[in-house]
Amino acid sequence: GINFKVDEGGVAKIRQIRIVGARAFEEEDLLDEMQLTTPGWLTWYTKNDQYSRQKLSADLETLRSFYLNQGYLDFNIDSTQVSITPDKKDIYITLSITEGEKYTVSDVKLAGNMVLPEAELQKLVKLKAGETFVRDDVTATTKAISDRLGNEGYAFANVNAAPEVDKVKREVAFTFFVDPGRRVYVRKISFAGNARTRDEVLRREIRQMEGAWYDGAAINRSKVRLDRLGYFEDVAIE
Repeated sequence: GINFKVDEGGVAKIRQIRIVGARAFEEEDLLDEMQLTTPGWLTWYTKNDQYSRQKLSADLETLRSFYLNQGYLDFNIDSTQVSITPDKKDIYITLSITEGEKYTVSDVKLAGNMVLPEAELQKLVKLKAGETFVRDDVTATTKAISDRLGNEGYAFANVNAAPEVDKVKREVAFTFFVDPGRRVYVRKISFAGNARTRDEVLRREIRQMEGAWYDGAAINRSKVRLDRLGYFEDVAIE
């Protein structure tokens, strides 16, 4: 037979992380946003001082979100360099970024087949004209409008945000296009996986009626009520 002798050696540690191109924020504050870090008193447990491609990818997305939520619409990560010393003990990471300029929201409009009165959907818009652009507000708006239409039976409503960027004025206008899709009703509700609990006990907690229009909020309340019974490890709705 053949025997393989493997010597894993020590684990390489991150000795330095540099962010080149940061001007609006201190490099130190940006590094605090990241998971990966240089060795510290907690890293023996978190292992965040050991390089991993997945953690770096997550950190790059965190940095992108950080800037996009502060108005930096043109933010870009130009390059990432990961180098290791010849003795395989120390890792150095350098991120090169371009911050771009800070943008203000100039206008917000709704378009498409809104189904509900526009004034009602307008209340769900988180972006405000005259305020700094915040990406999370765009995401929250599309979700809020989709959820609201879901409560009216439009289970597959789709809301897309289209930006119109003015690079000279450093402004961005958004149009939220609403596509409600078809209205659907719930024909039947059935249960699976409840070996010891009778269907009638579960049906009492359901807030969505059979033969009624689909109601996203009622279905979410039903799930919460089933969870609260405490009988099940997991409740999933399909």
